[in-house]
Amino acid sequence: MSILFIAMFTFIHTSVVAQTKMKTDTLTVFGNCGQCKERIEEASYIKGVKHAEWNKKTKVLTVLYNSGKTSLDKIEVAISKAGHDSNAKKASEDDYNKLPSCCAYRTGTCDHD
Repeated sequence: MSILFIAMFTFIHTSVVAQTKMKTDTLTVFGNCGQCKERIEEASYIKGVKHAEWNKKTKVLTVLYNSGKTSLDKIEVAISKAGHDSNAKKASEDDYNKLPSCCAYRTGTCDHD
């Protein structure tokens, strides 16, 4: 009986610890269009990220991630490597210049979506 209790306690404890490591954060990420949305969300899906959604109008990315496996800083680095600036991380000129011309958010020019 005591072994069963220990096993159940261990399972419940592990489950609670895993849940407490899940974190939701938001950050501002700059972009223009649907292509930007796809790129930003795709770049956000690094190890430990469970969900990422970028709002084109508000420029807000909402991420759900396991803080035991990754951090907001690592997510922002991945996004900047995809060519997009956030409030905390700026994409390098090389990464930014790889974006399609319609995604040139620093100049504010986008003729679609």
